[in-house]
Amino acid sequence: MYLHEHLEKLRYFYQVAKLGSMKRASEAVFVTQPSLSKSIKILEEVIGQELFVRLPRGVRLTENGEILYQYCHELFSSLKDLEKRLESSEDPMAGSLRVGTYDSIGIYFWPKFLKEFLPKYPNLSLEISTGRSAHMQELLDKGELDLILIINPKKTSQTIIEPLKKDVFKFYKSTKKKTVFTSIENAPLILMPDSFEPGANIKEKLGAFNVEERKIYKTSSLESVKELTLNGLGLGFLPESVCSEHVIKGALEVVDLGIGSKTGLFPHTIGLGFQKSRKDNPLVSRVIAEIKEHL
Repeated sequence: MYLHEHLEKLRYFYQVAKLGSMKRASEAVFVTQPSLSKSIKILEEVIGQELFVRLPRGVRLTENGEILYQYCHELFSSLKDLEKRLESSEDPMAGSLRVGTYDSIGIYFWPKFLKEFLPKYPNLSLEISTGRSAHMQELLDKGELDLILIINPKKTSQTIIEPLKKDVFKFYKSTKKKTVFTSIENAPLILMPDSFEPGANIKEKLGAFNVEERKIYKTSSLESVKELTLNGLGLGFLPESVCSEHVIKGALEVVDLGIGSKTGLFPHTIGLGFQKSRKDNPLVSRVIAEIKEHL
């Protein structure tokens, strides 16, 4: 097996694995689909193992394909870092990192953090993706992200997890805007169902708070919940970290509906996850240290 003689084919393999399609990968690397398929076949013959399961639409990595994909990710990420380092050889913080974060963390944490962080490291390039925590975790596990800051990150064989901060959900109401409800007892609840888990039954999760007797406004993001709450449309069910600044400013206040609602419900952890292969990388270490300082 002489993989070093087939580096270009490894690049083709990497694109097929990332895109899940021979057709899309051929367009990405500017070769014909038959040429790409032939290169993958040669690579499989060199390794002596199938790398993909051919599906009616696209392809899926085999177990050996997953192993090769992880190594290709490390290889091409290292090359990208090397290019950046060579451009700014005197700066140890020159390079690039792909960071994934949960939607709400992306809104309330990253803008302020980056405003202070980026001017310190002008030769560091950060590519930030936002989405649901589970999706960011999946991208990290696939090697498509170097670092994640999400809710309840999970350790895998390829990643390291560092819990940073505990958080809880509470009920909040506006103190600045006129509310559309006359009393706390009949106030609508505003929430994001996926805050709990995909497909969660709201009545089971919040049944103790007279859900049957209240209107419920459902949204697809915590930011929407917060904005509707700030405008007096109901009681927002939100993480403490999302509302802390508005509580300090006096725009929101915690509502005690009993049964532990004032101290907080559904505890969860905000944490970091990163590839083991990046453990001793000075860029990753510096970014992690700065995030810990600011969060």
